[in-house]
Amino acid sequence: MSLRWKLLLISLSLLVLPWSGWRLLQLMESQLRAGQAETLAASTEAVARAMVRLRGALPPDGPRWTIQRLARTPRIDGRADDWAGVRMEPLGSADDTFAVRAAVAGTLDETYLLVSVRDTTPVRANVEWPGAPGADHVQLGFHGTNGSQVLRIANAREGDLKLMALDGEPSPFRLVGHWRDTEDGYTIELMLPRGWPIARVGLLVQDGRPDAPPRSVRTDAADGSGNWPLWAIQDRIGERLRSLIPDGVRARLVDDQGWVYADEGALPLPDEDIGMPWWKRQLWVALAHADAPYSQDAALADRVDASVSSAATNDAAARRWQRDPHAPRLLLSVFRPLDAERPTRALLWLQSEQQSLLHADEALTGLLGTTLITVAVVVLALLFFASRLSARITRLRDAVDGALGREGDVRTFAPIDDRDEIGDLSRSFSRLMQEVAAHQAYLRSLAGKLSHELNTPIAVVRGALDNLDARALPAEDRAGLERARAGGDRLAHIVRSMSEASRIEQAIAQADAEDFDVAALLRQCQPGYAQLLAPRQLDLELGSAPATLHGSPELVVQALDKLIDNARGYTPEHGWVRISLARGTDGLQLAVANSDSRLPASIRDRLFESLVSDPGGRRGSGVHLGLGLHVVRLVAELHGGRADANELPDGVGVEFVLRLRGMPRRSGGHRR
Repeated sequence: MSLRWKLLLISLSLLVLPWSGWRLLQLMESQLRAGQAETLAASTEAVARAMVRLRGALPPDGPRWTIQRLARTPRIDGRADDWAGVRMEPLGSADDTFAVRAAVAGTLDETYLLVSVRDTTPVRANVEWPGAPGADHVQLGFHGTNGSQVLRIANAREGDLKLMALDGEPSPFRLVGHWRDTEDGYTIELMLPRGWPIARVGLLVQDGRPDAPPRSVRTDAADGSGNWPLWAIQDRIGERLRSLIPDGVRARLVDDQGWVYADEGALPLPDEDIGMPWWKRQLWVALAHADAPYSQDAALADRVDASVSSAATNDAAARRWQRDPHAPRLLLSVFRPLDAERPTRALLWLQSEQQSLLHADEALTGLLGTTLITVAVVVLALLFFASRLSARITRLRDAVDGALGREGDVRTFAPIDDRDEIGDLSRSFSRLMQEVAAHQAYLRSLAGKLSHELNTPIAVVRGALDNLDARALPAEDRAGLERARAGGDRLAHIVRSMSEASRIEQAIAQADAEDFDVAALLRQCQPGYAQLLAPRQLDLELGSAPATLHGSPELVVQALDKLIDNARGYTPEHGWVRISLARGTDGLQLAVANSDSRLPASIRDRLFESLVSDPGGRRGSGVHLGLGLHVVRLVAELHGGRADANELPDGVGVEFVLRLRGMPRRSGGHRR
């Protein structure tokens, strides 16, 4: 993995910044919501204390008839479709065969009573029949400033109500009402009398059964009278509450039975909250904690669960966050008793989380902006640093690669002046290259020095051997003399080879170029090579076209001499040697091939290096220092080409190829 990618991966650790910021933002949002809940609870407590002054307008304790408001005057026909939105209160216990529900509602001028009875064992009789007291009937009691009156209502079939007093006398006032039979019972709808001031109303519903004693349910009151007081919601309660609540809050005055005495204020629409994009609201609502979904249903919205009621009865404000199912927002509800001595009445406040959400969103926007800018700047700085560092290292690598040639020759290496670790490394490489160059210069001059120094002792040894040869020596001593002479000859040959290699390198460095025909040059050399290779067969494949090359014919002949000598050493006497010349896309191709040989695997990649040889595979006893093919490579490179060695197809032999493009032409001509 490159250094740039490593630094990029390291820079990813900066992602901990937005994560930690997000965690901090969550904590802040939680604290803001807690602060909003505390503020709303304090406001609710202040309003509750102010509302205590309206005790006279509040309903009495105990069971009562709450006069609910009708949207329009109902048609008295025993049907409940005109009573939409009116809450029916169950009376007594109920089962599958007998249950009673009733409600009192009114308009501005009239008050109405609706009684719904489920009775699966109907026993019907008109009120004036003798059996009416044991049949299905309803007893309706009124109590007002004019006294008390109890009426019995019983109908054998649906129609206008049939009623009379319990003592059998006619009713002192006329009631407008209707008895309507239903699939599982009956319904009574009536209008309370106008001219009889009524303060309390009692209700008893009897279920007459054919094979069992009748049973009944009734309204129960604390005084044992069975009459419930009538109470109408007063407008001044709502007016007072409306004057105390701030904007954006919905407040309700409720009791433990779920009756709403005042419902003021309104929550802002979701789109009007704070003008926040929907996706941000979805994000905040998804991450925030809510106790339960909020419902607009009266049975759920107006009644408080047991845990909240329990906290409220201790004169404490119970709070909970609810999720709005119709919009991506949270609603904060605060429930506080109106009076610790009478905990059955309480204030229920509802507010959107818009304030805390607005502050949290402002903080989130600032956090995201700052974090993104910081991360982008740091990542770009790291990428710039990594790119610059990688480029410097790449340049240093290229400089080191260029300082060494293919054969290990040292070229110019210029160190950089940077005062850091890379600069120190560059200067270390420079010192190393200088030492390598000095060592190579010493090795290049070593052959000439050794040949010069060894010539004198070799001449002395030869003179001594010649003196011994002139004497009459025994046969056993003469054999030792011949071995010493042969060793001296081999040593002299080595010295001559070293001296020759030095001279060739110097000649290559100082060679002059001219235009000459390589094909004609090869034809001139053919007789000498044929005599040298005999009895081996020599083939010459030159073609008819001239092959002109700008270079040094002497050096080309020396390179060819090395290749012919190499071929003679590896080709058996019955083998063949072939010299071919062709023109290719990259210049002239001069090839020398020989049969019955293979390239040594151990030095195959280093054949053209200096002092590399394979004496084990060479025929003859000559001494070979591995300088011949090195000279061939130097001549090829001097002529703008290269030297290659390949095995012939089917392994029949080896071919050495010189690819020659020609030496560069000097301006102003050249010397001969």
